Amino acid sequence: MCSNTPKKLLEDCEVGMDNLQICDSKALQMMKKMGYKIGSGLGKFEQGITDTIDIKYQSGKRGLGLHLENMKSATISWDFSKEDVNVKETVEWLHNLEESTHTFEEMLSWIREGPPDHDVQNQYNFCDKEVLLNVLKAKDIYDELDENELKKARARSNPFETIKSVFFMNRAALKIANIDAVTDFMFSNIDKDEYHKDHKGPFYFADVCAGPGGFTQYILWRKEWFFKGFGLTLKGEHDFNMNDYVCPSHVCFQPLYGKEEDGNVCSPENIEDFKTKVLHATDNQGVHFMMSDGGFSVEGNENLQEILSKNIYICQCVVALEIIRTHGHFVTKLFDTFTPFSVGLLYLMYKCFKKVTILKPNTSRPANSERYLICSSLKKSPSTENIKNYLKDIVNRLWDIKDKSDVDILEIVPLCILKEDQDFYRYIYETNRRLGIRQTMGLEKLATFCHNKSLVEVRQQECRTECLRFWNIPDEPKEPPKELKVDDLLNMAMHNQKILKILPRVIKTVENFKEIFTDVEDWHYSPLCSSRNSYNIHFYAAVGSSRVFRLQKTEWTKLKNLQLCMGTLLYGEFVKERVINETKENSTFRYSLHVIDALRLGDKNVFELTFTERRKLIEIYCKSVNKEFHRNSVRIRPKVIDNLSNISSETFHTEIGQINKYMNLPVMSMQCVAEKMDVNSLLFLKTNSNQTFYTTYFLRVQIFIDDEAESNCESNLSLNDIVSEIKQKL
Repeated sequence: MCSNTPKKLLEDCEVGMDNLQICDSKALQMMKKMGYKIGSGLGKFEQGITDTIDIKYQSGKRGLGLHLENMKSATISWDFSKEDVNVKETVEWLHNLEESTHTFEEMLSWIREGPPDHDVQNQYNFCDKEVLLNVLKAKDIYDELDENELKKARARSNPFETIKSVFFMNRAALKIANIDAVTDFMFSNIDKDEYHKDHKGPFYFADVCAGPGGFTQYILWRKEWFFKGFGLTLKGEHDFNMNDYVCPSHVCFQPLYGKEEDGNVCSPENIEDFKTKVLHATDNQGVHFMMSDGGFSVEGNENLQEILSKNIYICQCVVALEIIRTHGHFVTKLFDTFTPFSVGLLYLMYKCFKKVTILKPNTSRPANSERYLICSSLKKSPSTENIKNYLKDIVNRLWDIKDKSDVDILEIVPLCILKEDQDFYRYIYETNRRLGIRQTMGLEKLATFCHNKSLVEVRQQECRTECLRFWNIPDEPKEPPKELKVDDLLNMAMHNQKILKILPRVIKTVENFKEIFTDVEDWHYSPLCSSRNSYNIHFYAAVGSSRVFRLQKTEWTKLKNLQLCMGTLLYGEFVKERVINETKENSTFRYSLHVIDALRLGDKNVFELTFTERRKLIEIYCKSVNKEFHRNSVRIRPKVIDNLSNISSETFHTEIGQINKYMNLPVMSMQCVAEKMDVNSLLFLKTNSNQTFYTTYFLRVQIFIDDEAESNCESNLSLNDIVSEIKQKL
């Protein structure tokens, strides 16, 4: 290839260098007719280059000699010592030491509306002007380089790039693992938190705007069914997408999509619906923590990312204030925080929690604007309530004007109030300065690596190894879960499968009752729906969350609409329950699995635990896996079991004009006043401290009470007989 200048080529043509392949005399004559002058550049205004083209700086498929503004500033080499690469990031907490004294009415006067303001360059009230302009200028690299070049350069330049997603579904899972570790595992170890450690479980969390579910996958990988999650995210390509392959415990996660069933977090009706359901499922206490990761593509508008994302910012914060319980935590993704709107939102969230911090974790690529707001220990106070209601008003207003291009909310807290809180103002200013410098350096490094393809970040492997060790994540590849069969599951929990076929001992006389129940304190009893003609107590085995089998006589039959954690093996009764709505005019039916006892719950063997210990875990497990708001799903609840000494005729009722008995159940459905089940028999379980699952199961006794109508049958043991005998023994 010839590297001479056009000027030299044309001069050579004039002196007879007809051996050149690129340009000959005929071409020169043609160019002269079109106005070309020897020694000048090509083009209408003679703007073409006349200097020698240095092809070693040619980039990608671009034409020879094309220069890009940001590429000019990128040096051929890179000074790696400029970067401060630390595996264990430091977190600087901003403590909220004073309650806000601003009233709701006062805050309403703070809102400033106007035409949308996209002039980011002038937003330097909360950052050093030079730092802001450097960030904006450096971002122009996205306009000048194609996506393929950026990806290749990023893969070589980012010290933490090779961590990727390890065995998780995506990099988001590693981001929350990173954040969790840096904050001393404040999220996954909230069960050890001083304010929450006495909670019986499960521990609740919410995952908002976070499809396909990397955050949730990480939490359930850590805690399995001891934690239960609720999700809200857009349906479609960004929906949650979890299964046994990526998360064996995903049955403990319930996606919800709001009243409009689209998962749009910006819809006030969706927020209200999500809040109502989450509070109902958590005994009106709320979740222990919430994570959110909302964002959308801003390709071509990187400098406007903060402005375009503010609606998602505030909606995620409102959801958090609606559903997080007292002393709960919150983490949410942000981008730049230069505008009055964003900083005002940060100020209001800071006033709702004991402390907050803004962190750009190592897993967040250094050249982007991403960072995370982490809020610790929600304060439930009149001040927090005022702020929540104020933010809800703003969300409603943003929803009303969402289709208007001429009006926007520009400010939600006056600048003078933000500056009055000197600690807050100083923290935001310094954080923006520090992260701005870091991002500018990341963008410059990216440009340099695009320019010089021989550059390599040699610290990548070391960073990967040290980070995974610090985050307590095993360095393992993605692998499909081992295929589990029912026989495999049975072998994990028992030596002889024949015991599954042992039926309970049935007694009919007072004499038999006296012989067996010599010590009432050793026994518990449970009301059953099963009658002599309809026996619905079986073993259930889950070899996948949706692959659940029931042992019916000698065959394992696959069930529909029942989900359990993979590895579960339990003993329970399938019950048709009556659900009485608030008007008491109509009742509906829900099918439920009442768990009596268990050998395994997920990956945890429980058969050698005492009955009391098994019972506690069963209660946690049932709450975790139950999907109350999925109408077609079989519900799961712990069987009502009580000490035999507490048995009473008053527990069982008979409707007017009916013979059969029923009992009231703990209410699980929303908008209902009662839930009932028919009672046709009683199951008695020996449960003293010496009883494992096997001995309790071998010694169980059943008494049918559906035959009480046959008063002439002397072999029947009535409920009144049982109660009378128990009282005598006490």
